[in-house]
Amino acid sequence: MYFGELVAHYRLNSANVSVLSGDRGSDPRSVVRTALRERDEEKQQGEYYDRVYCVFDRDRHANFAAASDEAIRKGVRLARSWPCFEYWFLLHFVYTRKPFRESQGRSPCDNCVRELRIHLADYRKGSVGVFDRLRTRLEQAKTNARMAKDDAEGEPNPSTDVHDLVEYLQQLKE
Repeated sequence: MYFGELVAHYRLNSANVSVLSGDRGSDPRSVVRTALRERDEEKQQGEYYDRVYCVFDRDRHANFAAASDEAIRKGVRLARSWPCFEYWFLLHFVYTRKPFRESQGRSPCDNCVRELRIHLADYRKGSVGVFDRLRTRLEQAKTNARMAKDDAEGEPNPSTDVHDLVEYLQQLKE
């Protein structure tokens, strides 16, 4: 949803960007394999993507590292988030490097979403319109994401690479 809304906002047509979801959901290996399959199909038709990105969460995925390694080996760029994509949304409001851990039966992502709801009370996963609601804070989020990434040596929770993809998409419009 978010990237579809971003693409629509910047009026990037399908010649610029294709947004796909994993064939079996959001687990990293599924996302990477879907991206590789799409890239290979385009290549067979004589078309080539300038860049391919995979967006996925650390969350509790057992195949996170293997999927990351496979993507990098095969020339796919990554926009990963620790613990989850909602950390990117949270960075639109605050800078934090407080680790999100399991607690009181909640996953690290659940705890991140809980923190996000302090600022975006009605947020629900998959909500429509999130990009438009956060758009005016996008530069703050990118700054916060860069700071978190720079500070994340040895412990990526929390951090994200999403700002790299967002900046690339913004440059396509220029």
